Amino acid sequence: MNTRRFICALLGAWIGASLLVAFAAAYNFRVVNDMFVTPQPELVGFIKAIGPEKLRLLFRHEAAEFNRAIFEAWGFIQIAISLLVFGTLLFGTKEGKFILGVSLVMVLLVTGMHLLITPSIVGYGRSLDFAPADKEYAMRQRVNAFHQAYTTLESIKLVGSVVLLVIFFREVRRRPGRGPNDEYEEIEAA
Repeated sequence: MNTRRFICALLGAWIGASLLVAFAAAYNFRVVNDMFVTPQPELVGFIKAIGPEKLRLLFRHEAAEFNRAIFEAWGFIQIAISLLVFGTLLFGTKEGKFILGVSLVMVLLVTGMHLLITPSIVGYGRSLDFAPADKEYAMRQRVNAFHQAYTTLESIKLVGSVVLLVIFFREVRRRPGRGPNDEYEEIEAA
């Protein structure tokens, strides 16, 4: 596999995994709400014994903890992927400053997201898991601001990934790989 195809595959997998993580995070909370709309028969007894609000609070906490674990692990994975893309571009290709710059910005974005934003979301979020919905308004605003910052930076990273993918996909399409059929066509053309 040549370097450009490797980068295309890596960027495509990164984009797909980013979308999957975003979907999973949003879906976790919807599942909690759906469990109370049409509860399974085995759950009805727990709802009656514990109470729907307390049980919903407990399930939402579990969904939030699962999301926090996903985002902490995803941060490490994204740093590794971004460094692999940047390192491959820097040492495995003769790409120009624009492409290297975009990939370096992506490294800095995911590193900043993981080191600065994710810990704040995790810490503030945990402190709000069991707080009443009408309390801690300032803290909730802070968590929402961090979520917005994360979403904005994630969107910028995705745009950078798509830009690089389009550039490299065009390059791969313009320069077919060297294989036995390519050599045959060159010899025949001569």
